[in-house]
Amino acid sequence: MTGVLAVLAACTPTTTGPMVMRMGPGMSNERFYQIGFRSGPRLNAPQLSERGELDGAFQGDAKPFNSEQWGIAFDGAVTLPLDERLSLHVGLQGEFFLAPVPGYGLYSGLSYYIGSQTVGLAPAFAVRGASDFGLGDTDSTSSLFGMEGTCAFTVHPEPGMSLGLVPFFGVNQSLVNPGSQVTSVYYGAVVAAQISLGEAGKSKLEVSGGYGRARANGSSWNVPIAGVRGGR
Repeated sequence: MTGVLAVLAACTPTTTGPMVMRMGPGMSNERFYQIGFRSGPRLNAPQLSERGELDGAFQGDAKPFNSEQWGIAFDGAVTLPLDERLSLHVGLQGEFFLAPVPGYGLYSGLSYYIGSQTVGLAPAFAVRGASDFGLGDTDSTSSLFGMEGTCAFTVHPEPGMSLGLVPFFGVNQSLVNPGSQVTSVYYGAVVAAQISLGEAGKSKLEVSGGYGRARANGSSWNVPIAGVRGGR
């Protein structure tokens, strides 16, 4: 446990995508809260490797699950309906393993649902910021500021079930201070399912999985994506 925490304490922020994943029309008069875990790349990893601040060379596609370039983040989000089709999304993400460790971020975005109760599209746009606040084991402060576009295609084969394909594309400014600023991109797609639980149907379980590609500082690598969130 001590060893794992020591590794995670040096973590730069995990970038999850898609940030906004609207799985259908939703409820026009109630807030929807979600909490769970999602995975994604550490876009600062190539910069840290160049500075000699990783435990060895950057691994890239050779080791996609290497904890210095890929992480699992706690994710909490709330959807606030503005009208029947337009919703505001606000979320918090952070590295979490038994105790809080550095690498936290906030995101916010808007989505608009186009379609019926059985099939539809939900384009969305979000902005985010994240940092380790200089609290890791390295001498650097790693931060990210970016924006992302998504467009979820969803179908609802039966009441209480939503299935979706959600492609996304994000652009970030990846900062490692002092002295390094790089424009990075992260894109890909996930397949997701959201299932209502219980007779009332207000509690929901969401699972997602897919693949992404990250490009930063002249390096590019594959990113396995997985996530599970509960909502109500």
